[in-house]
Amino acid sequence: MPDIGPFLPALALALLALVLTWFALGTQANVRRGNRIMAWLQDGLPLLGPRATLRWFGSSVAKLSIVEPRAPFREAEVMVVLEPRDLAAIWPVTRRRGRRDLLIVRARLVRAPRFSAEMVAPDAWAPPGEERDETLVSRDADGRGASYEYRDDGRAPVEEMRRRWGVLHDRCAGVWRIGVHRTVPHLEVHVLPPDPGSMSSAPLFTAILDLAELASSERAG
Repeated sequence: MPDIGPFLPALALALLALVLTWFALGTQANVRRGNRIMAWLQDGLPLLGPRATLRWFGSSVAKLSIVEPRAPFREAEVMVVLEPRDLAAIWPVTRRRGRRDLLIVRARLVRAPRFSAEMVAPDAWAPPGEERDETLVSRDADGRGASYEYRDDGRAPVEEMRRRWGVLHDRCAGVWRIGVHRTVPHLEVHVLPPDPGSMSSAPLFTAILDLAELASSERAG
């Protein structure tokens, strides 16, 4: 068997170069993807508030904090969570497990909801080790394939929530989660962004605004 000892330093350098090259290319890919999503968001963000501050966390997460949010929001943020394309050892694994680029909207409302409800897509990605909540019950939102798993506290306007899931489903590339809580964050929405050139983001944020108004309505619950 040939002695590969003399070649180990060269192999190590080649592996390091490959990892660094992948990291650089993956970072560039995420920055380009993130910038495209940011541009796409410009149509819809004014529905939450007139301005937003942007902060990047590495190359995979960007947070837009809404300045002086409009009613019914007291606080609101939009997070762009991208696939870890810059990490060669992790990206293929997370993609096989269903992780995709994701928009997360979290909000504190002026009036706290009078009910709690969770709606989760059956194929929604979850971090490793986070088990599926067994109390969720399968439902069909509208007969168009927008299925979800559901749980509430008995006070939620179920049909109104069902309809809004279907509306959100039609205005993005898919809905993964809607959460309405009596505690902060009062509202949490996880959706998959569409191809930025395929549609405006305004209809999506109109639907999120409508959901926030339902959650903060005195009639709800």
